[in-house]
Amino acid sequence: MTARPGSPRPREGESAVTLAVKALLYALAFGLYLGPIASGVGIGAAVAGGVGGMVLAAVAHRRRLRLPAGVVVGLLAIVAALLLGDLLLDLRALASLLGVRGSFLASEILGFGLAALALTFVLRLLSSARPSLALLEVIVVAGAAVSVFADHRNRMLNRPRFFSDWAWTLGVDPGTILVVVGIVATVAATFLFLRGQPLSKLLTTLLLLALLGTIFFVLRAPRIEPSQPLDALGLSGKGEEKQQGKGGKGGKSGQKKGEGKGGGSSSNPFKDDFSSSSQPSPVAIAVLRDDFTPASDLLYFRQTVLSSYNGHHLVSGVSEGWDEDVFNEIPRQGVLRAPPVQNPEDHTLIPTTMYLLVDHPQPFALAHPLSLAPAPNPNPQQFVAAYDARSLALAISPQRLLGRRSVPESWPAAKRAHYTALPEDPRYAALADIIVREVDPRFASDDLARAWAIKRYLEREGYYTMKSTHASSSDPTASFLFGSLRGYCVHFAHAAVYLFRSQGIAARVALGYAVQTGKRPGGSSLLIMSDRAHAWPEVFLDGIGWVTFDVYPERTDVAPPSPVDYDLEKLLGELARNDKTAGVSPEGKPLVIPWAALGLGAAALLLALLLAGYLVKALRRLAPRLAAGPARGRLAYRALLDRLSELGRPRRPGETRERHAERLAELSPSFAALTRLHLGAALGSRRAATAAELAALHEAVRAELARAVPAGRRAGALLHP
Repeated sequence: MTARPGSPRPREGESAVTLAVKALLYALAFGLYLGPIASGVGIGAAVAGGVGGMVLAAVAHRRRLRLPAGVVVGLLAIVAALLLGDLLLDLRALASLLGVRGSFLASEILGFGLAALALTFVLRLLSSARPSLALLEVIVVAGAAVSVFADHRNRMLNRPRFFSDWAWTLGVDPGTILVVVGIVATVAATFLFLRGQPLSKLLTTLLLLALLGTIFFVLRAPRIEPSQPLDALGLSGKGEEKQQGKGGKGGKSGQKKGEGKGGGSSSNPFKDDFSSSSQPSPVAIAVLRDDFTPASDLLYFRQTVLSSYNGHHLVSGVSEGWDEDVFNEIPRQGVLRAPPVQNPEDHTLIPTTMYLLVDHPQPFALAHPLSLAPAPNPNPQQFVAAYDARSLALAISPQRLLGRRSVPESWPAAKRAHYTALPEDPRYAALADIIVREVDPRFASDDLARAWAIKRYLEREGYYTMKSTHASSSDPTASFLFGSLRGYCVHFAHAAVYLFRSQGIAARVALGYAVQTGKRPGGSSLLIMSDRAHAWPEVFLDGIGWVTFDVYPERTDVAPPSPVDYDLEKLLGELARNDKTAGVSPEGKPLVIPWAALGLGAAALLLALLLAGYLVKALRRLAPRLAAGPARGRLAYRALLDRLSELGRPRRPGETRERHAERLAELSPSFAALTRLHLGAALGSRRAATAAELAALHEAVRAELARAVPAGRRAGALLHP
């Protein structure tokens, strides 16, 4: 195989040490890529395949294998290896012969092993034939590190815990350290894989990579965003445009922008066969600012309520002037206060601070919030908002609530009608009348006792499932209550409220998060996950206020929610409290590293160096046109040497100009003659070349380079500073 004129000079043989280090980097890269999805055997096969690919690529390069053919064969081999691995998993004959585990291991060995061999072969073949393409190897190796660090951008801030604890005690974000490690790894890989390139080109590559990385991390200032749906109820407001009126676990009430859930929309808040395979995501961290022992294992963080019946379902009544105790905006300036609804004598005041990890159109707070005020955000990259909440939580036992009527005599007729409105379906009142017959005659007229009987009926007879079939009904609640009694929290909440209202009990549906606290290890921070989104009934008692009256079905086919990662809860709590236990200066002030300022300074310096390089390049190109006499020819020859360096044909260290010209004779025959004339002029030759001769030779060299070097390569050389 004969190299065509203008083809790059093949890379000279690399030392055994360099090859060994590259093989180790490939092995580490495959291990990091396959660690989460492959067994140890599969990873070992990939590592062995990588070594085999390096050997095979070296043999192919020595035997002058045509580059396009080698790349096509390698890419086809990658596809075939992956397909073969999947095929082996489906072969029953192989499973019966090797067993399930044996067939799985065989699939990994052939699939991952051959794919790694083919991928390494392609990358090494490309970098051997085109040294500049060694950048692909850098990308593969650096990408392996990125794939590991990416977990920290998906709320895995506590992995590994020992590292995160050490970083936070220094007052440094673990992500910052990981970015530095990634930059160092990328620079090291660049130097290793781009060995043999001109130093100027190598430094230019590093400058461009560093500049782009600095601009990305500093100017973008990314905040961690989970890729999964943020919560089942849609309380975050994400995807509203595409899923208006759809429901998750508990449903999502249709709404208009700027209103509370429901917002007067007629969209169906119920969804059939709702299910979600996505992993739950953290949505907020609540920091309790005072000791508080809840009456149950659940803490309710209410965001909004549905109280207006629109002829189909319950929607928000805020726009109509109802539910004044609901906050519709996150506090940005000043204190937001709600009118007094709860009786403070029977409640405990609980100050909390909420740190939102994802955007929400409305704030949510523990129990019944009285006021919200903006709070300092300790880390805007982690938290989208922070606010203090002062809430009231019921402090007396349910037994002491007996004997109180629901609707106060002081309520006007319109308010009484609003909180007792329900569908014009006599079955609600008929069923409620049947249920309350079970109440002890001594308490038959007590509103709370009758509400308790209705709650217990729904808990005994209902079946909690995400596979409901009521959304298309004219009254989804009636379809649930008088049909299968199978549904999720939005069905139970609506059914309970309608049955309560049929008995003259003021009630509404609350939306928010219900968080388990029974198994918490203690501490003031409480992590709220997206799968804790919930809908529950509230009833009003005269002299008390709104009381949470949740329904807990005894039967379900839904698995318990995933346990809270208490390490992550503790870590985010420490971050929210801005807890720095070390890294303190002698003056006693926390050590604050101005990362943003340092990053902007580094970006400015890199940009200045890059612009300086382009400026020098432009001046050296324009110099021949501005000069006259012998200097013009000398400067033109220097500009030609610059162009050859950009094209990857510079003089090597210790190489003479004559030897350089001889090496490039196949690329540009006229370059040798031009070099001799310039050397003669420099050494004082008796025959001095005329300006016309030099101009003709310069033009001939430029024409020969244009014919021998592809246009794309020449265009890329212009970007080299």
